[in-house]
Amino acid sequence: MMTQAIDTMAPTNLLEAKNLSRHYSISQGFFKPRAVARALDGVSFVLQAGKTLAVVGESGCGKSTLARQVTMIEPPTGGQLWMEGVDIATADRTLLKKVRPLVQMVFQNPYASLNPRKKVGAMLEEPLIINTALSAAQRAEKGRAMLARVGLRPEHYSRYPHMFSGGQRQRIAIARALMLDPKIIVADEPVSALDVSIQAQVLNLLMDLQRDSGVAYLFISHNLTVVELLADEVLVMYLGKAVEHGSKAAIFSRPLHPYTKALLASTPRIDPRQRQEKIMLSGELPSPLAPPPGCAFNTRCPHAIDRCRIEVPPLAPFEGRLVACHRVAEIS
Repeated sequence: MMTQAIDTMAPTNLLEAKNLSRHYSISQGFFKPRAVARALDGVSFVLQAGKTLAVVGESGCGKSTLARQVTMIEPPTGGQLWMEGVDIATADRTLLKKVRPLVQMVFQNPYASLNPRKKVGAMLEEPLIINTALSAAQRAEKGRAMLARVGLRPEHYSRYPHMFSGGQRQRIAIARALMLDPKIIVADEPVSALDVSIQAQVLNLLMDLQRDSGVAYLFISHNLTVVELLADEVLVMYLGKAVEHGSKAAIFSRPLHPYTKALLASTPRIDPRQRQEKIMLSGELPSPLAPPPGCAFNTRCPHAIDRCRIEVPPLAPFEGRLVACHRVAEIS
C-alpha cells in the first residue's frame, strides 16, 4: 500500500493529505454520552516544493487543527498524510523522529513563542543540539549565519527576547524554524500580531527565503489581503471541511462557493473595480459538536435548497478548481 501511494505522487510533492480527519471526544457532563467534535473532516491537498498553500476560513473551521496534523504535534484520527514516502498518520515513533525536522512551525504571537529566559543564540542552537551531531562551534556558526539571513545583526545573538521589537522577534522565530533546513514551514497567522508596517517586512522576508531555499509554506491566515500577496493555492475551509480549493488567481478573480464569496466580499479594496457586493451571512458558525445535516453551510447560505439540508455535497471539479456545492453551476 505504501509503495503504491508513493508511486502516484509527483516528484515535486512534499506533502500529500488524503481524507485527513481529526475528531475529539468531548465530555458533556455526568450521565450524558460523550460527544464527538469533527474538527477536521476529510481534507485532501498537495503541497509542492517552493509553493505556498494558504488555508483560510473563520475561527473554528479547522485551520489550526490541520496545522497540528502536518507538524505531527498530534496524530490524525483518519486518512493519510504522506511525507518523504512515509504515511505519518500511521508511522511509529522512529519514523516520526526522522521526518519531524522536515516540518517546522512559526507561531502567531512572537511575544509568547520565544523563551524569555534564553538568549537568542541558545534558542537558535537548541534544534541543532537535539537533532544533529554538530559541535558547539559549528552550531554557533550556523546560528549566526541564520541570524544574518533574516536581517539581524551579530550582536543580537547574545541578547534576550525582551530586548527586541515584535517584528524582530518574529524574525528570530523564523530563523529558529529554518535552523534544521526544513522543506515545509507551517506559518500560523505569522503576522497578525504585528503592526501593519512590520507585517510587510516579515512577509517580504518569507518570500525572499522561499525564493532562495525552495521551502514550501502552509500559510494559515484570516487576512485575505496577505493571502493574495503570498499564496499560490488557496484552501477554503468551513466547519472542518474543504469547500473550495484552487489557484489563487482563480479564487480571487471569481469565487464560486457562497462561503468563499462572502469571505472575499468582506475584504477591503482600494481599487473600486476590485470591490465586490457585500454579502451578509446570517447566524453563527454551527458547533462542531452538532453540525447541521447535509451541507454544513446550509444554515447560513442564501442559496440553500432542500437538497442542501439533506445531502452532503462532494468536493468536485468545476471551472478549474474544486468546489463543494450542489448549486455551483446555477449560482456561478
